[in-house]
Amino acid sequence: MRNNKTGCSVGLLLSVATVVILMFAFKNLFWWLLGIIIFTVAAGTILLLVYNSKEKKKKKRIVTDGVTAGDVDDYILRSRSRLQVIRRNYYKLKDDDMRRELDLISDRYKQIAKIVKDDPTDFKAARRYINTMLSSLEIIITQSVRLFESPNLNENGKVSLENAKQGMLLLLRSAEKQINKLYENNMLELDVEVAVLKKSLAARGLIDNKIDNNI
Repeated sequence: MRNNKTGCSVGLLLSVATVVILMFAFKNLFWWLLGIIIFTVAAGTILLLVYNSKEKKKKKRIVTDGVTAGDVDDYILRSRSRLQVIRRNYYKLKDDDMRRELDLISDRYKQIAKIVKDDPTDFKAARRYINTMLSSLEIIITQSVRLFESPNLNENGKVSLENAKQGMLLLLRSAEKQINKLYENNMLELDVEVAVLKKSLAARGLIDNKIDNNI
């Protein structure tokens, strides 16, 4: 009987000791996990603040006459949203050619936006064109949708739709010309920059003007 009591006592003590050890073990693990979580959150917050600070400085950087990088980004975002609103009428255009033209015009817009993003010195010229293009496109698409939704489309309405299709073709061609013009401007700027560099190097005696005239 005594042995049984002793065995029970020893078993009880071992159980209590095990529970206590587990409590301390899990307690320590909890604090370790909590510490790791707090450290991760704090480090993430600091990195986010540093990133935001750099982004703010980047947006305030002047990229062309009185225009900041933030101005360029904000305008591209607004104009892209404006184009998306126009494109909501895509499936209301009951003409495959007009849908295709709208896709092509949208693609040309993306090209212009990328050129401006890569070289913000083109921003003002591109902004003027994009404003005109989007305004014209908005009118053409809106009026065309109204005509397509008309229950009784008369001859005048059909003529108007043909004019709208011609207008979209003109927008597409003008967008392509604008892209070429922007590229030409960039090439011209590069040629001027190279010419200035050659003169500067020649003035310092680093190149021979006669030998390197075709560089």
